[in-house]
Amino acid sequence: MELNLALEKLKPSKQFKDWNKKNPDTFFSYAMKTSDNDAWQLGFYNKKTDKMTTFIINKEIEMQQEEEIFKKPGMEVEPIEIEKAKIPFEEILKKAEEFQKKKYPKELTSKTIAILQNLEQYGTIWNMTFVMHSFKTLNMKISPENGKILDHSLESLMDFVKK
Repeated sequence: MELNLALEKLKPSKQFKDWNKKNPDTFFSYAMKTSDNDAWQLGFYNKKTDKMTTFIINKEIEMQQEEEIFKKPGMEVEPIEIEKAKIPFEEILKKAEEFQKKKYPKELTSKTIAILQNLEQYGTIWNMTFVMHSFKTLNMKISPENGKILDHSLESLMDFVKK
């Protein structure tokens, strides 16, 4: 399912409408999809509480409890500018996979994590992470407007453990 279809399924649902009436100060702040799950996770940030409510969109719609978010101190959560997500997710994923195979042909992907979010440095961006069989991660920042890979890095998961 494409992201826009997941949003189209969520927005008119009774569950979302009821929640949204009680939480008018929230905004759409992230969309996430992983390779081991077909569902979209759509997150809505409440600036007043500094918490996130996530809706899981699959055959059914499931609402998660509002929860604390992981962010650096002083970091502002910004809304997604959904109109910038012009390229379908499947095409973005294909571009990321082609880049990985060309730039790092010996690395084999075991899991993919794709997050559409608004980052201060880039604005609305696909933050794509491939977890490799070699215990490395390939992270790519991809423009949702034209599919261009703006930045990438390959790092060892062992480096994360040391930090």
